[in-house]
Amino acid sequence: MKKILHVAETIKGGVATVIRTISAAPEDGRYELVYLVPLDQKKELHGIDAQQIRTFARSGRNVPSLLRFAWQLARVLVKEKPDVVHLHSTFSGVIGRCVCVLLRPWRKPKIVYCPHAFSFLMESSPIKQKVYAWIERVLQKVTDKIICVSQFELDKAAKFGIERQRMTLIYNGIDHKHDERKANDPAPIHLLFVGRLDYQKGFDVLLKAYSEAQRSDLKLTVVGSAVNEDVVECPPLDGVEYLPWVTPTEVHALYQKADALIVPSRWEGFAMVPLEGMALGLPVIASDCTSLPELVTHGVSGYVFPAGDHQALADRLRKIQKPALSALGIEGRRIVRERFSAALMIRQTYDVYSAPSY
Repeated sequence: MKKILHVAETIKGGVATVIRTISAAPEDGRYELVYLVPLDQKKELHGIDAQQIRTFARSGRNVPSLLRFAWQLARVLVKEKPDVVHLHSTFSGVIGRCVCVLLRPWRKPKIVYCPHAFSFLMESSPIKQKVYAWIERVLQKVTDKIICVSQFELDKAAKFGIERQRMTLIYNGIDHKHDERKANDPAPIHLLFVGRLDYQKGFDVLLKAYSEAQRSDLKLTVVGSAVNEDVVECPPLDGVEYLPWVTPTEVHALYQKADALIVPSRWEGFAMVPLEGMALGLPVIASDCTSLPELVTHGVSGYVFPAGDHQALADRLRKIQKPALSALGIEGRRIVRERFSAALMIRQTYDVYSAPSY
């Protein structure tokens, strides 16, 4: 039996969805799964046996929390003796690989790393990008396989010096949804945003665009909270409802009620939220950042606008109509079913676990 340890410094948002999805191991009894996640985010792994979950105390992205994460990871590695360590996101990737290297005299698991968007793909100064890229180039030497979740990410990583033979492309996937979206009244048009209210996700772009669109028949529901930023302003606006993180069942109901999903991100790995919405026939209005055009095709499964351009998004919001949105949603659902299935994602991930070490 092969033991897989999933490690994440934070799992709010799409990372938790990815981990839950690939936790559906092949039913041949060859895998045992263990998890290390923040204590206050443990509930994000709903449906997973609590006895498999190890935790650490996280009070934010600060030095004490990161040190507790590193210490607990070392303890779990020694105690659990995993065959494979799957590190999720960049902070886990950096700290996790350093811990694995320090423990190599005693433990030498296979290291699989999925950045869910490399740090050097973020909007930052050229100097920071070079530093991030240098760290990734150094740490790739102790990494057996790097999973990229979009072709954009893989190609950009290669340009920054990550060896192509160490990387593999595995698109995020989702189970096919058999239930249909509910038919809504002709008006108003219900828009939905689900995600972290952080700079990366373009929440500020959405609010500016919604205000400038000046359509009384638009209603916007915002679901989520800030994770990587201390305070994010949620100003009261006509027709806007703010909700905290809600259960998957509640999100599912919101997808069914909405007419369009807004994804105004500045950068992404490969977002799960648009996949979830499209699987239910919900059209997506997305920025053209990083991987999103690989999922959303303008005029086919949704609309695409320049990342960070709130005026372009406002122009699109002024034009949208329900009949056209409905037709885009039908095509988007077909695309997800054919190209982005959970079964394909799971099979490819476990093929990585089983492959010989680099």
